[in-house]
Amino acid sequence: MTENQENLNTVDNETQKSKKFVFQLYSDNIDFVENLTYQEKNDLANHLFNDYRIGSAVKQKVDKSISMTKKTIAIFLALIFGIPLIIYLTSLSLHFTKSSYVEMQNNFQKLY
Repeated sequence: MTENQENLNTVDNETQKSKKFVFQLYSDNIDFVENLTYQEKNDLANHLFNDYRIGSAVKQKVDKSISMTKKTIAIFLALIFGIPLIIYLTSLSLHFTKSSYVEMQNNFQKLY
């Protein structure tokens, strides 16, 4: 077997596992891609897709981290401002309740 036939057999085995796709290139890239060999085109495309997939995974992790940080800050601020506000409102409510009872007691003492 010649080397070309071995390469064709290897390419045939690889294409059985893979799929072919058609892409539309910008006119600036046509000359560059036409000068590449078949294997170089495949390697370039697969390398670009792998890089994009890795970059996309990293971007998702960063976006997830940013989202988690925003949620953490929102919860922290809600606790920092919420707990004192609840304590203040409870105190205010108890104060008005106590003053209402005192007023009712004074009115009741006036009657009898």
